[in-house]
Amino acid sequence: MIEFVGESVEIHPDRFAVVKLRNLPNVNYVAVVKGEFFEVVMPERDLVRLEKFVECETGYRLITLDINVPLEVVGFISKVSSAMANEKVPILILSLYSDKILVKEEHLEKALKVLNELGFKVKR
Repeated sequence: MIEFVGESVEIHPDRFAVVKLRNLPNVNYVAVVKGEFFEVVMPERDLVRLEKFVECETGYRLITLDINVPLEVVGFISKVSSAMANEKVPILILSLYSDKILVKEEHLEKALKVLNELGFKVKR
């Protein structure tokens, strides 16, 4: 069973955007997925540096799950996403070496409450 007691989460101070682009910009971004378009998570403040985009959704906050979980662990994100779903908190997940959750600003406090109830300590 996966336990999160004593683990922490950190909230990035910036607001982020999820952007679909035809060309990869020369700006700071969190992640890129290449398919027909580039899909980028980037700070909203850098949107002014883009010439144009296909789609853009703003108003996200980035929460980093500050926990050392081996990459082969099964069910870690499922436990977090299920708890969020039960409370009707829509999230986007970025799973790399550290796991990150994108949540709309209006759902931030509820998401932090859910993470706290799972045992995470919130770093502000």
